[in-house]
Amino acid sequence: MMMWNGAFTGMTKSELKVVCDSGPIIHLDELDCLRLLEEFQQVLIPDAVHKEIERHRPLSLSKLGINFILSPGDVPKDPHLFTLCHLFALDAGEIEALSLMERNSQALFLTDDASARMVAEQMGFKVHGTIGIIIRSIRRGQTEVEEVLDILQKIPSKSTLYMKASLLDEIIQKIRQEFNL
Repeated sequence: MMMWNGAFTGMTKSELKVVCDSGPIIHLDELDCLRLLEEFQQVLIPDAVHKEIERHRPLSLSKLGINFILSPGDVPKDPHLFTLCHLFALDAGEIEALSLMERNSQALFLTDDASARMVAEQMGFKVHGTIGIIIRSIRRGQTEVEEVLDILQKIPSKSTLYMKASLLDEIIQKIRQEFNL
């Protein structure tokens, strides 16, 4: 295993470690809020995910304060997980990330891919995507509600994260309602 940067300067780190698919790292970096991953003890990244991030956002892996740990890529050992990965036609990064989840089942799996999310949930893994990490930052005291709303509104123009405009509007409205804004 290889480790990058480990200096966290904010509040107490979460006890959680996360396993990342490339999407959340790329999208959070595009939105200038990759710092939201600083709160995790470790951010595990398999080889194929590392290569994809290097291709699309090479500077994102050198952000200070995030404990990125490169882990060798592998295929799932569990036959059910292996079969699901192939039935859902997951790419190499998603398969390696799910294999890493298999070895770190208490971790949180970060993915923006709907098929990878379905497979992970079928296996009983905890899953969040970019939106979940952004919203979680309110509860963790990393960002103010207004900043989160601003980030969410910038998704269509600053990020390659695809989501229906109506879904994004619904999320923004729910946050406004929850916080009486």
